[in-house]
Amino acid sequence: MLFLTAVLLFAFGTSVTVQAQELSKEEKKEWKNKAKEYKRNPAALKSLSESVDRYKREANEYASQINEMEAEKANRRARIAQLERDNAQMQDKLAATLNELDQLRMSAPSSPPPMGNAMQGLVFRVQIGAFEKLNVPSTLDGEDDNMDLEMVDGLQKIIIGKYPDVESAEALRSYMQQLGISDAWVVAYQDGMRIPVESVVPGYGQ
Repeated sequence: MLFLTAVLLFAFGTSVTVQAQELSKEEKKEWKNKAKEYKRNPAALKSLSESVDRYKREANEYASQINEMEAEKANRRARIAQLERDNAQMQDKLAATLNELDQLRMSAPSSPPPMGNAMQGLVFRVQIGAFEKLNVPSTLDGEDDNMDLEMVDGLQKIIIGKYPDVESAEALRSYMQQLGISDAWVVAYQDGMRIPVESVVPGYGQ
């Protein structure tokens, strides 16, 4: 009788949880027959127990994998949000830098004037960034301003200023570095084509 009770409890424990209810005569008969079968065949009962244990382990593994995937999704969402914040900060910084440049140009009339939008002949400019993932919207690149966006080898380069002499470009580069853009540097163009500065300014950079 104890064995029969244990088998019945085991069988109920491996099934899905249901509300407690009275068994019908047919159900009682069915479970008694199953109990008798397991009593006559302990190996089958052992196999059933092992199957239950295996299914529980697999269920736990699947649950763990799901949790890991959910965590990975959360990390990706957080990374995307961080990139969006970085992009917004970079655009704000660029806008502030351009505003500072305008203020500098207005407050220093004695400095050599920019060359406007012309790119004929030798022109010196200042590159303030080269970005692969955080790109400045092309809508910020106006036709008559002193900023240009160049896309080269998958990098977006931000170029500002147009000067006929390297000294004026160096002054702008120094000012950009004071604003926190430490990697600003002078670049040169000949009739719109970029060329090495040292090719037109002997000893430059030495």
